[in-house]
Amino acid sequence: MSGAAHYDEEQRLKALYQSGLLDNQKHEDFDFIVQAAARLCDVPQAFVAFVDRGLVWISASVDYLPFRQLPRSATFADLALTGDAFINIPDLHTDPRTASHPLTQSGFGFCMYAATPICAPNGHAIGVLSLLDNRPRLLNAEQREWLLQLGRQASALVEWRRVRKELEGALLEQERATRMDLLTGLPNRPWLLARIEEECNRAHRFGHPFSLILFDLDKLGEMNEQMGRDCGDAALGRVGRLLRQSLRNTDTAGRLSGDRFCIVLPNTSADGAATLAEMLRGRIESKPNPLEPALAMTASFGVACAAEHGIYGAHSLLAAAGAALDQARADGRNRVAVALSTPPDLG
Repeated sequence: MSGAAHYDEEQRLKALYQSGLLDNQKHEDFDFIVQAAARLCDVPQAFVAFVDRGLVWISASVDYLPFRQLPRSATFADLALTGDAFINIPDLHTDPRTASHPLTQSGFGFCMYAATPICAPNGHAIGVLSLLDNRPRLLNAEQREWLLQLGRQASALVEWRRVRKELEGALLEQERATRMDLLTGLPNRPWLLARIEEECNRAHRFGHPFSLILFDLDKLGEMNEQMGRDCGDAALGRVGRLLRQSLRNTDTAGRLSGDRFCIVLPNTSADGAATLAEMLRGRIESKPNPLEPALAMTASFGVACAAEHGIYGAHSLLAAAGAALDQARADGRNRVAVALSTPPDLG
């Protein structure tokens, strides 16, 4: 690296914000850099800092610092950002650039300053690797080369962190895709069944109420045949959005299959689940299909509660809610039914 790219503050800040490094946290990735710099250059203080518009954020330092940010004007960072690839001021008190600087006059006793910029992949300097010493001195040629190499290493770490963040994001998205139903944006059957099993175990262990709601969209198959699958898919997508907007953070709604949805409700009684089911039934009925506004949408609901029905197996609780749903459909659809008896243990 022959130094930072032609200095452009706005482009420099853009590169800094894209790096994801601008926060008030220490970044352990840079600890080795500052430790090596202090040892190889024989100085008591070395630190990596990233320079915002008005603040300098200290990301790693040799010694503990009681602060993680400083006003930019209270540091020497701009000398490294706007200069060459390397700067070494042997005596801060005699150099006209630093003699009256607040840090020189601070009483900390700093005499020497050396630094090299830390650059983003596009060459813009977004931070500095800095050294401070209480002795007036110039780094020798070997120390200067060490500092330059460590600055390059810090710049490479910036890019590595960016790539790692992108990879982590891609992995999270891939993981999300494996457990999500893409049409509704809700968890899919395998993830939902695991969630039900988890809540059943918790309810059994701690005695907490735990309820399930199962519901079907009434006559979705007929809608697909008469209006086309796009109409049915639009209905499923709308229900997915409705569920995401209507539930607590602790609740989980997912698509079990075709037109069947399931809602996992921790710490919820059968009455509470039935009240929620009735609210959802009314909302589904009141909202037209986005592709066929004249087409009424209805749903039938079945409710079961682990504690109230004495069921703590996931499959058995699903069977109880399923039996209630079958009753709601047999009674004419577009209604809510609550399980009244324990079904055979299928779990």
